[in-house]
Amino acid sequence: MQLERHEIRVFTAVVEEQGFGRAAERLNVSQSAVSQTIANLEHKLDVQLLLRKKQPELTEAGKRVYRFTQMVMNEEQAALEDVEQIRSGALSTLSLAMNSTFNRFYGLDILLQFCERNPLVRLQLQVAPSREIVYGVNDARWELGIGPFQTNMPGHFELRPLFDERRSLVVHESHPLCEQLMQDPLAALAQCTLLTSFLDDAAKRPGNERIRHSFARVWEVGNLELRLALAEAGKGLLYLSDRVLQDLPGMRTVPGLDFSAFDRQVGLYFNKHKALSEGAKRFVALCDAAGLNNTFS
Repeated sequence: MQLERHEIRVFTAVVEEQGFGRAAERLNVSQSAVSQTIANLEHKLDVQLLLRKKQPELTEAGKRVYRFTQMVMNEEQAALEDVEQIRSGALSTLSLAMNSTFNRFYGLDILLQFCERNPLVRLQLQVAPSREIVYGVNDARWELGIGPFQTNMPGHFELRPLFDERRSLVVHESHPLCEQLMQDPLAALAQCTLLTSFLDDAAKRPGNERIRHSFARVWEVGNLELRLALAEAGKGLLYLSDRVLQDLPGMRTVPGLDFSAFDRQVGLYFNKHKALSEGAKRFVALCDAAGLNNTFS
């Protein structure tokens, strides 16, 4: 035995409207239909719920049923309100990570556009190293990631390319071995420091070990501006996007190595097997928009 949704609504209306006629008006049904529903409910429960007076009065059993129907109706109303807020973005949280290069050139612009269009969405943004973002999206720390696509992206990721870039190994003219690096780079690297944003588990990237082993040491410096400052002070070499390089005088590309430069696509990605939040859906749609793609070109 269970109370049907229709019975709950009719019984609640009768109690709150203090009469069968007013309940019928509220529910837009006939008074006889209301009376029949209450009678059927009492027959099902084998107990009288209402004393039929000018204003119906609840019996002891009716009071208990009414407490239950209030809870059901309140929960229904709360659920409907939550659904409406989710639909409008008010209860949605966008958890996003972007790498430092994307943030440097496009972060503010895209966030301003998103926030202006979706003022009710809560935002959690981290600027993080590219490889860490991949791990973070894979581990569900972030819902969306923006950065260069790595050589072996997880197969369950959906990738949305935004633009292409070239990353080059560069040294500043102030580095004491700058000229030697131009002439005999492999020998000079053995005395140099590589400045990188993230040092992950070597077992996860065995192909890159040969790059790391070409240097005397590797420093993990997560902040791009600090890496640039160290490089400009002659303390190490680093990989930079061509978009960053064009604004930095004094940086020179190290030539003659099979890892001197490489091309990558930069874009947005997420786990395609997990349902996106409303905020994430709206952010993806913004990135997919034709006008925004032109911004990235």
